[in-house]
Amino acid sequence: MSGERSRDFVQSLAKGLDVIASFTAERRRQTLSEVARNAGLTRATARRFLLTLTELGYVERDGDRFSLRPTVLQIGRSYLSMLTMPDIAEPHMRALASSIGEDVGLVVLDELDGVVVAECEPGRAADNFVRVGQRIPALASASGRVLLAQLPEDELAALTRGKDVPQLTESTQRDLAAVLEEVRRARRAGYTIVDNEFQDGVQSVALPVYAGINQHPAAMVISVRSRRVSPAELVENYLPQLQHTAHRIEADYTRTLSSRR
Repeated sequence: MSGERSRDFVQSLAKGLDVIASFTAERRRQTLSEVARNAGLTRATARRFLLTLTELGYVERDGDRFSLRPTVLQIGRSYLSMLTMPDIAEPHMRALASSIGEDVGLVVLDELDGVVVAECEPGRAADNFVRVGQRIPALASASGRVLLAQLPEDELAALTRGKDVPQLTESTQRDLAAVLEEVRRARRAGYTIVDNEFQDGVQSVALPVYAGINQHPAAMVISVRSRRVSPAELVENYLPQLQHTAHRIEADYTRTLSSRR
């Protein structure tokens, strides 16, 4: 998040979170020097935080290599426990993933990032395009654009004013005005498709899943290899199943809320 830091800002906590965030799918095991570089810290500072996190059980040390332990999931568990939508959506998402043989994700909006809160793979070896907890640039992804489309026009303009579209592939549309027109088109159509802009050779179709009145929607997205499925097939064969699944999730969500009142 941007903006000036308040007097209550705890820099040491921020640095500790930077250390945790330095571990990714591509950097599962890191040396002290690698953590310091990737977290933007000195070696001495990185060492103190790594040893503290190790003592707390969040990090594991094997020789000169450090890696995250599953305990680190507790940090996000409090937030995820407040989200009933993923719990309700996952059985339907699993059924959809199994039916179409493709990866299905559920994403929520956090300013100009989408955050993956659920992901289901088909019951076979398949491409995994997103992971739970992953942050996705909203301006360059199908799920992000369809979530931005749910914002009022004035809020959308304020959120994106002066922002750059990150170039994730050679095909990523970098013109903000053109991207915002895609967002408005998604608002009118109720869905959007992104082809090769988020990942090379990957296209995605996404639509909103509504969580009730005055609640921010999530976005459900199917991602496929472009070589297997054409954009026309994505709309003709996959979109109707995505829409049907979204309606079932919304119906279950409404019933669940009603039963809790």
